[in-house]
Amino acid sequence: MAVAQIRRPRSPRPLTAEELTRSPRWARRLSQILLAVLLLLPFALLTVSWTQSVHGVGRAIAFNPTQRPQFIVSPIEGRIKKWFVVEGDRVKAGQRILEMVDNDPNLEQRLLDEERAILDRLSAAENRVREIDARIRNLEDSRRLAITLQQNLLFQAQTRIQEAEQALLEAQAVYDAAEPNYRRQKELFESPKGSLTSERDLEVARQTLETARAKLKQAQARVELAKAGEQFAKDSIDRIDADTSAMINAERAARQAAEAEVATVRRDKAQIEVRIARQRAQYIDAPVDGTVFRLLANAEQGGILVRPGERLAVLVPDVTVLTEGEHPGIVAELFIDGNDLPLVRKGDRVRLQFEGWPAVQFVGWPSVARGTFGGKVYLVDPTSDDKGRFRILVEPDPDDEPWPNEEYLRQGVRAQGWVLLQQVSAGYELWRQLNGFPPIREPADKVATKPLGPIQRK
Repeated sequence: MAVAQIRRPRSPRPLTAEELTRSPRWARRLSQILLAVLLLLPFALLTVSWTQSVHGVGRAIAFNPTQRPQFIVSPIEGRIKKWFVVEGDRVKAGQRILEMVDNDPNLEQRLLDEERAILDRLSAAENRVREIDARIRNLEDSRRLAITLQQNLLFQAQTRIQEAEQALLEAQAVYDAAEPNYRRQKELFESPKGSLTSERDLEVARQTLETARAKLKQAQARVELAKAGEQFAKDSIDRIDADTSAMINAERAARQAAEAEVATVRRDKAQIEVRIARQRAQYIDAPVDGTVFRLLANAEQGGILVRPGERLAVLVPDVTVLTEGEHPGIVAELFIDGNDLPLVRKGDRVRLQFEGWPAVQFVGWPSVARGTFGGKVYLVDPTSDDKGRFRILVEPDPDDEPWPNEEYLRQGVRAQGWVLLQQVSAGYELWRQLNGFPPIREPADKVATKPLGPIQRK
């Protein structure tokens, strides 16, 4: 038999140092690809568009301030007797929340007694005003009657004056006729040619003259007496007017004092009514529909004392659903840096990411983002807060996907927002970010505004 020849395996050739340090072929291929990508990336970035944005963080709130969380405060000083709700309960407007009890159980009775005393004072003061009004009316009536009486007396005096003056004229006429007759009779009686008349005729003429003179003086005296009566009537009218005016003015002053007292008592009455109303406000009801968020006062069953205005609970009102033509219900309250404020304007589009909703956000390509919601800038605050940040309110974008329901998107949910600006190339954006330059935005209008300068004196 032929013996088969057994071949021994040839030992491998030892590798050289160059072969040992050489990279694998796949690694060299990958490095070549990466190098090509790095070399082509700057040129590719020059053509890829990028959307600049302004970033802000904040939370979801109700647009209407009356629908934001509000405190239920204590109207009186006392202790809480009973809670009718627990945290998380939904309540309707007017629904009973808690009952309070005052420290002094007899305080309300004493307040009622004080109110009755004030009402008695008010009634007495009002009666005093009415009595003074009656006295004033009586004085005015008496004054009117007295003046009317004196005016009648004055009219009578003036009538007597006219009669006396008429009698005086008649007496004067008789005297004027008797005096020439007496002189003529006397001349005739004492004539040098002898007495042309008898002594009796002379005596009769003299008696007639004396009688006429006496009647003339009597008529003059009656005229003076009538004028004196007229002056007395005028003086009486003036005196009555002055006396009654002084009495009426005194009564009017007393009436003003009484009215001041009435006003003071009415003020006291209003104050005691307010105190009684507050004292009776021991039941506190929900002002609006909402949810009880927190019970702050654990003073039930004779616990700690609460004072007026002390916070007892926090109520989160229900947010009104957004309808056409009304203000938005839930809005996003974002805070942006003061350096970015000039870039944000009302109506700018915003992409929002709410806490609790998974999202994939691409800032430069908002169309690729998923899980974000669209919005529009509704308001930009005119001033900053104490940290130099400016607040903006973002409302839902009606042309975009609607926001989550208010049952899920509740007030206080944290949010991030990106206010979308103009589109630039990705290379420019990378260069801007490396240099720390702010985004550039064209002004809303091309009209140059006049800079503020020193005040021009006219």
